[in-house]
Amino acid sequence: MNEYLCHDFKSPRIDTSRRLPSSFRAIPVIFYVALVGSAYVMTMDYFNYKKALKQKVDAQERQALSETQRDSFKNEKADLESEATKAEKVAQWMEGARNIQPIAVKIARAVQAETRITQVALERSEQVPSNIALTIHLNGSKVSMELASIEAALGQLLYRSFSPQQTKNGDVVEYHSTLVRQAD
Repeated sequence: MNEYLCHDFKSPRIDTSRRLPSSFRAIPVIFYVALVGSAYVMTMDYFNYKKALKQKVDAQERQALSETQRDSFKNEKADLESEATKAEKVAQWMEGARNIQPIAVKIARAVQAETRITQVALERSEQVPSNIALTIHLNGSKVSMELASIEAALGQLLYRSFSPQQTKNGDVVEYHSTLVRQAD
């Protein structure tokens, strides 16, 4: 290289662009502060994420426990309701079930001495306990009058015959009826 070129490189130059303001010296400092701040935020986010996962697992456990308790309470409530329903049905049945002895006494007193009662059956219906199925086997000459007097005697007890049927087999008349309790 020649000497002229070397001299040219060593000569002082006039800056063509202005120098940066001195406030720009803070840019690297701000960069490192932002880097440290973002590292802090990321670390705190990581710890909060782990804490949130733990809280989520705890909440799921509490939810499962609450659901099992709720299901057990629902089952217990259903059992109590079914028992209450059964008890109510029994109470209704007992309320509807009237004493049968007065019916048998009225039937026996309504029949005359010359007519014989060979069989009396009083059966209570499970579905409707106030209704009683009556079956009577009578033997005698004036059976139709006796049946009318039996129905009149049962009317005094506030029972009426529903769909009465009678069948005659020789001397024996078989009478079937459903006794329905009338309202007081």
